[in-house]
Amino acid sequence: MAHEKRSRYAVAAFTALLFLIAIDCHAQEGHQGHSCTVDAAGSVVFPKGEDGHNFGNGWGLQAGGGFAVTRVPKSHGASLFITANYMHEQLIATAAALAAAKTANPSQLANATSAHGVFSAVSLDPTVRFALDTRLSFYGSGGFGWFRRSVGFQGANPATLLESSGVSLDRLASNSGAFDLGGGANFGLTKGGGLMLFAEMRVYHGTAINKGTTLVPLSFGIRW
Repeated sequence: MAHEKRSRYAVAAFTALLFLIAIDCHAQEGHQGHSCTVDAAGSVVFPKGEDGHNFGNGWGLQAGGGFAVTRVPKSHGASLFITANYMHEQLIATAAALAAAKTANPSQLANATSAHGVFSAVSLDPTVRFALDTRLSFYGSGGFGWFRRSVGFQGANPATLLESSGVSLDRLASNSGAFDLGGGANFGLTKGGGLMLFAEMRVYHGTAINKGTTLVPLSFGIRW
């Protein structure tokens, strides 16, 4: 579908932008990290709030990047980064939620066999990173951004489908703002900067039309 192609192009453009940010960045000699940062990770996501009843746990990915606005410490101390983060998650609807949707709209969904949700967010997050030594650091961040929730159905009556493949109804999508808050730990693979492994937990809470959606992604990935 056209909106799925636009989403893929947006992800590709965002990822390219993150790596362009890092072109002029370098590890400061003997320091805990870089003055700029990029990262990518896979995630397991847990839905909460009203959508905690509509969807089971899912999976996804995240990517981010930014720059330090204070000096990165050599081995111990705090630094402030401004980061931009992208989140994309997919979850399968519960049997109860699918049954409720079919009851509410039998003309289109009577033969639907499954449903799934796709959630995306782009946020701007000030991040405080605290280095314990040349390898280990902890961080916390929070901010606000754009949030999209969409739901698609499989196996519905082909006569009602908007796709000629007869596989999926057009997604029912809603856009809003969202708050996010999270934290995690970095572990450097080498001393004095370079690649780091990281683990992170974050909470996204939609506003307005998406106020019933709260997602908790647990992510594991690599950061530079």
